Amino acid sequence: MAFSIKILTLYKDLNFSADSNIETNKNERLEIYRNGVSKHNMSPSLDEYLLDGKKCGFALPKDSTATPDYAIKAGKYFFVQGDVKQDSLNEAAEALWLESIWQEQVLDMNTVYVRYINEDDHEAFQIFRRVAAEQA
Repeated sequence: MAFSIKILTLYKDLNFSADSNIETNKNERLEIYRNGVSKHNMSPSLDEYLLDGKKCGFALPKDSTATPDYAIKAGKYFFVQGDVKQDSLNEAAEALWLESIWQEQVLDMNTVYVRYINEDDHEAFQIFRRVAAEQA
């Protein structure tokens, strides 16, 4: 599938909590991965784009006073989304990486955020890779 890669500016943090004792939105969850592909790796395997996945809980409501355990911080990101049932998460991560190279953008080399959103029994994923501070 051809993915549409965007540059997205988040103006507010997207906050998540792994605490099952507080109110969260169960239709939105976060996983964080480590990127295993360097700019010098010319033929990585698909598995290298998303390593060591960690479940980070569910979204905090916008008016929540709870302290988040994890957040996608406000800032500039390369962004792609897809359908969980139809699209490959790893292929989307690869497409995002390749587009960043094509556009000569430097990304945070460590962290890949994957947000899952469930609406009307349909689940989508969104991948966020932060644009490095010197370009943001």
